[in-house]
Amino acid sequence: MVMETLTNITNRLREGRFPNEQAISQGIVLPLLQELGWDIWDTNVVWPEFQTGEGRVDFALCHPRSKPTVFIEVKQPGGAESGVRQALEYAFHTGVPFIVLTDGKTWSFYLPAERGSYEDRRVYMLDLFERDLDQAVETLQKYLSRTNVESGKALESARKEYRSRNRRLVARDAIPESWKELVEKGDEMLFELIGDAVESKVGVRPEENDIIAFLVDKLNKPAMTTTHSPIAMPVKVEETSTRHGTLVLKGKQLQYSNAKEAMVIVLRELAQADLSFLQRCSQRSEFSGRKRRYIAQSVVELYPDRPDLRGCNERLPDGWYVATNLNNQLKKSIIKAAAEVAGLAYGSDIAVEF
Repeated sequence: MVMETLTNITNRLREGRFPNEQAISQGIVLPLLQELGWDIWDTNVVWPEFQTGEGRVDFALCHPRSKPTVFIEVKQPGGAESGVRQALEYAFHTGVPFIVLTDGKTWSFYLPAERGSYEDRRVYMLDLFERDLDQAVETLQKYLSRTNVESGKALESARKEYRSRNRRLVARDAIPESWKELVEKGDEMLFELIGDAVESKVGVRPEENDIIAFLVDKLNKPAMTTTHSPIAMPVKVEETSTRHGTLVLKGKQLQYSNAKEAMVIVLRELAQADLSFLQRCSQRSEFSGRKRRYIAQSVVELYPDRPDLRGCNERLPDGWYVATNLNNQLKKSIIKAAAEVAGLAYGSDIAVEF
């Protein structure tokens, strides 16, 4: 069943079991295509490494046999959108009306022949970590089941979705909740934009905790405009100051003097107990920002655009590094994600407050 296969795949994705394109192709894409009715053993139907005039596509779903109707491009973990332009060009020049880009976790469905920017031509993006499994199964069946592709229903649904005026309304209504999540999770890019703007205006960069306090205050104040205002939603104010304390890690009590030290202790302890732990962490989206990684094997990857910050790191086992120029909420989210990677329960197996 699609549900059972997708459940297994999602669990393994959370554990970082698919480190590269080949693993994603063999362990995710092909099993799902098989469950969706495709004969993955018939290479004239599911054609691997399909050669176009511009290059090669990872998979072509063909109907009739040997005639591609859907291209599927597989990317490295976290890189699902890195090949959008290339994939759209392949499809456009080959006359294929529908393409899919995936890194296993996210699945983006595009109509290459439609008007607009690359983003405009994306019909839908499915994130297996953000959507419930019923919705994920429904989406994959709608756009990729063999029955719907061969009957033309998949393409028809995509075009209808593209033209639907409701797409704009759905996106607009999601703005308040998305804004709330950015603030609560301590989104790195949001803080960088505000920090850059303040520094340009007065010559001094504000502390991230001051930015957090300002944004949380805005979230808690009633909006004076429309009900769609992104600052109208209440949010619990969490303590973001740095303080010493005791963390619990698998029954051990460990002292820390600040949030940075607490994060580093957790990562080091878990890495020493499991040699694959940091590698698996590095494959998870929670350990990366939009422009940099929080855990990497070089300090350049931690701060690719900020050489002045490359000293803000701590060394971890086996040549790994963790960035320390992070706000406290982000440090806490890293600890929570680390607990999940290690198969531990945050709040009991790992407990820390700062």
